[in-house]
Amino acid sequence: MALRERWGNESFGGTLATLTTNLFHGQGERSHRLRVVAGTWPSDMDGSVVVVGPNKRAPGGHWFGAHGLVERIHLKPSHDGAITVEHKLVNSPVNRLRKRLPWLFRSVAFVEASPFGISNLANTNVVSVQDRLILGYDAGRPVEIDAETLEFISPVGANDEWLQGVPGLLEPLIAVAAHPAVDIDETLLHFVNYSQVSIPGEVAETHLASWDLHGQIQRRRIDGMSPFDSIHDIKVSDHYLVISDLPFVIEPETFRGEQRRERSQDHTKLWIVAKADLASTPEGGTVTATEVRVPMPSGHLWLDAEEVDGCLRVVLQQIPLADLTITVTSEARNHTDGAVFDADFEGWIAQAVQPSVITCLVIDPVTGVVKESESLSDPEHLWGGILATTDVTHSTSRAHLSQLWYANVGFDPELVPEEWWRLYSTATDGLVAPSELPTEPIPGALARFDLDLMQIAESWEYPAGSFPSPPTFVPRSGATEADDGYIVCVVHQDGPKELHVFEAGNIAAGPVARASSATFNPNLMLHSCWSPPRIGPRPSNYSVPVKRDVVGALKGVPGNMKRIVAMGKRMAELRREDASR
Repeated sequence: MALRERWGNESFGGTLATLTTNLFHGQGERSHRLRVVAGTWPSDMDGSVVVVGPNKRAPGGHWFGAHGLVERIHLKPSHDGAITVEHKLVNSPVNRLRKRLPWLFRSVAFVEASPFGISNLANTNVVSVQDRLILGYDAGRPVEIDAETLEFISPVGANDEWLQGVPGLLEPLIAVAAHPAVDIDETLLHFVNYSQVSIPGEVAETHLASWDLHGQIQRRRIDGMSPFDSIHDIKVSDHYLVISDLPFVIEPETFRGEQRRERSQDHTKLWIVAKADLASTPEGGTVTATEVRVPMPSGHLWLDAEEVDGCLRVVLQQIPLADLTITVTSEARNHTDGAVFDADFEGWIAQAVQPSVITCLVIDPVTGVVKESESLSDPEHLWGGILATTDVTHSTSRAHLSQLWYANVGFDPELVPEEWWRLYSTATDGLVAPSELPTEPIPGALARFDLDLMQIAESWEYPAGSFPSPPTFVPRSGATEADDGYIVCVVHQDGPKELHVFEAGNIAAGPVARASSATFNPNLMLHSCWSPPRIGPRPSNYSVPVKRDVVGALKGVPGNMKRIVAMGKRMAELRREDASR
């Protein structure tokens, strides 16, 4: 049943047969008081949904290329029934410097640089752990913000506790996968820290970095990895850590305006590290990873905490033929008719070009052998999978992931960039061949994937042009069973946007509540989490002094410069070898 049918003649969603253009017209820091416009807001939700994303105030550049903005949706209505939504900038030291000295900062694609270094945009991921909120960004250290006020508190780890890549006076480039592994039993966060400044085709120096939420970062180098584009995610089971790469091709020539020459990879690499190896290796030592390669690239992964017969169960959000660095620009043209894109799409990426895919794997962690592999997709109805959510609040669902809720943008034949077509038109590794892409739009949807039955259990289709993102699982207050709760999501559409609340186990019935206001228009953001209500003050006084950070940045300059010079020499050698062939 479509929303248009459920809500009769009410005004809802986009009326165009294409994706809404209302993506990047954000409003920055401001609060909203939403009113329930349909249904009944559940009384058994508490805490808040916290979302982070780039503070996009207008189309242009790259979707990911703006400093972080945090959105908090209060799940308990106020005394007059209003739903409060607040937005707060991630006001880090480098962001404050940028406001005072804007002429020192320059942006290229999704990167901002200044004499202070490569800006940590802190705009990609958020996790809630022990009443604390940690933000992640793939080209910067994690940072902590206050779970109540959303104010910036501190980076996680001083500069000299991490492997650095490019020098800077305050923010040297420190590449850390945006998604950490949250080890609840051992009260640890595990990060992947690697060098983004490396020679193409050679293995980047990569470290596992562990943090106990209070002390210093403990790093150990990882051996056994082959070359990769980037790393975005790591998850933990009872006895292992699993790392996943991300297809993110960066060709230096593109910063000079040249066209891309290489398409993204057609596979996923996973690396498995035993926690016992980690525990027995002193800080600064080396642990060995078992590498696994599976078809189709992936965006994110989940991992059952409980191993069965010694094997790992890994769940992948796969993104065949997606290209996160192909961006709609003012000169970009649509493949189908060569028309220039609507300017409101500038910043959109080539993401919604294939059906949504979730794959379950059973892997022997010692040998790396994939014992089972099964994928779920629905090419007729579910396209452009963007973000997913699971119940991370209940021990049963952490031990064994049974249900996954997936937000889908849909497919718009008018949003296939010519640049993407040039690189992928002959690709044979997608679910649908580029030459057979649909000629009519496929609507956005929210779907529940049953990973025990390995079937798409149900979905809710949105009117053409509208879609939900991000979805967030919220546990029902007092719930004793796993997956008992609600899915809360922001709906992007023409006109004012909306909050939708679904019963997690009955998505097909549609939202039980919708809330909006005439001025509610947040831009498209990224990841989210549920944050329980905090009782009492912040449970830690952890903070990295700015002076310590500056000293750590300066200490890293000689090593960073040495690495850059060595890379330059090696790349010059490679160019000479290419020229002599």
